[in-house]
Amino acid sequence: MSGRQLMSSKDDALCCMALLETVLADAYERAASSVEDPALKATLEFISADSAKHARVLEALGSGTHCAREQCRKLMGVAWESEVEAAERVSDFEALMTSYDEMNRLECAAGEEYSMPAYIAAEELRGTESRLVSELLRMISEDEGRHARLLSHLRKELGHDEGDT
Repeated sequence: MSGRQLMSSKDDALCCMALLETVLADAYERAASSVEDPALKATLEFISADSAKHARVLEALGSGTHCAREQCRKLMGVAWESEVEAAERVSDFEALMTSYDEMNRLECAAGEEYSMPAYIAAEELRGTESRLVSELLRMISEDEGRHARLLSHLRKELGHDEGDT
């Protein structure tokens, strides 16, 4: 087995996070393509583009390593798999609104998940690179919080009460 096939825990975690971001980007793109309202479409495309950007950054930080879904489920746990499955169920905007609570939890959970690889990166890397990795992950986490707030504003603007599903 070559050294390239052996991933560090940092690379594993970053790869799995990138995979989740890719699935989220696709979900928001499907939702955006199903609506005609320009502001609504722009909001969903904004979140989709951010998620795709996050995936590219995480892949680069993880040395471009590729990982399998089963490997990620084992590493990241059942919650990670649930997040991926919820995002994959979003077929259009109505499906996004139906699963709003779950998608909003995903955005919040995604933000929180960046603390683990940031810690791993800080332990494995030394000097400037460690600070840069930690800062990038902190910024991605902040983006996830903004995504959750955008989803909440979108839901309120469309007249959905917080308890509606």
